[in-house]
Amino acid sequence: MEVQHLLAKWNLLDRDITTNFKSLRIDSIAIPDLYIGISQERRRCLILRLPLGYVPDFQSSVKQNLSLELYRETRWIVLTLLDDQYFDLFDDLIISIYYKIGAISETPSYVGELLKTYYKWSEFFQDSSGDVLSDDQIKGLFGELVYLEEMLKHASSKEINNILYSWKGPYDTGHDFVGEILNIEVKTKSQSGVSVKISSEYQLLKEPGKDLELAVVSMERDPLNGFTIKELLLRIREQIIVKLGDYTIVLKALAQKGLTLSKLDEYSCLKFSPLEITSYDCDHHDFPKIVRTLLPSAISSVGYRLRLNELQDFIIHIKPL
Repeated sequence: MEVQHLLAKWNLLDRDITTNFKSLRIDSIAIPDLYIGISQERRRCLILRLPLGYVPDFQSSVKQNLSLELYRETRWIVLTLLDDQYFDLFDDLIISIYYKIGAISETPSYVGELLKTYYKWSEFFQDSSGDVLSDDQIKGLFGELVYLEEMLKHASSKEINNILYSWKGPYDTGHDFVGEILNIEVKTKSQSGVSVKISSEYQLLKEPGKDLELAVVSMERDPLNGFTIKELLLRIREQIIVKLGDYTIVLKALAQKGLTLSKLDEYSCLKFSPLEITSYDCDHHDFPKIVRTLLPSAISSVGYRLRLNELQDFIIHIKPL
């Protein structure tokens, strides 16, 4: 199941509704009787038709922009989108449910998975009231997502969620990527930039038992041929779906910055073209850095810039993009 397949299904549905629900079976592969539909109120729905004689034990639920209702007479469980601005996210939810329950034949099991997925995703359909991020903040977040995309390209399905969980940048705690044996601090600069800013004495501080790398993402503002942060996120989403990962891990991280899929549209004026990623060995004893363990207690906060042309000896690898 791909997004394009789902979009084609929506296009086939007639918007001139004369019955309560007009629907199409999602495909011929899924074992549960699963449909997409448009209600009489012209709202998009996902419909699960239950076998004769089976009545699940749950209460209908209405969230801010999403509802889940049980129609006992028709044996339908109907998941309805209540706000059209969440079209894209609703499609992601449908695809997630499809992969969760499509191969399950036991009715109690696939109904249970549907309910769990609904409650897990419902928090992402809430209107965000977060502050507007600056251009530099979006640029920094874009760089982290570029690095995440590169990690996902080489990940197996077994590794995918661990990589997604390792992205900690939006949480503003520790390093941008935190792994079992390696942490990574990501910085973003323009192609002509000669330095990167280290904003605290903790950013290049090694965690005991782990290696530490500094990854510098070079990119340019490119209004004509570049792409937005939302377009980058949708590319990442495709990789996650193909490898059966949990997309809500990324959505939850973005929510730390007050970002939702719809809110990302506010930054569509910012387009970037990634050029390369250069990784540096921060663990080398000669690598120039100021860290908390080397500072006297009277100094409480430090920020400085690293000149990249003087770090040639510490380059681990350069990855063109």
